[in-house]
Amino acid sequence: MAPARHIVLIADDDRLVRESLSDAFDGLGWGVRTAACGREAIGLLERDRCDLLMSDIDMPDMTGFQLLDWARVHPPTPAVVLMSARAEPALWEAARRDGAIALLPKPIAFSAVRRVVAQWFA
Repeated sequence: MAPARHIVLIADDDRLVRESLSDAFDGLGWGVRTAACGREAIGLLERDRCDLLMSDIDMPDMTGFQLLDWARVHPPTPAVVLMSARAEPALWEAARRDGAIALLPKPIAFSAVRRVVAQWFA
């Protein structure tokens, strides 16, 4: 089996979100890593590279913004997509200002995942 072209790390405290996004990225031929919290995501980022970090904004141990800040100062920095059930314009502006490539509203639509992948990883 050939190695995956890209690797995504999905950080979300909701197991169903992690599983559905894992299935979506697996179907796109990506390698998938998952983390149930920010600290677990940092541990994975310290050990392995990833091309894309998808993080929930509201996790119990840290916010997606805090995880984004950590990733930015610990190269190699992956592209970061934040996710939130409260994806309002002010939150999108904050995400973009902090370096996220997208803010996806929850529940995540598979079409949005495909659009981000096509735009940033074509």
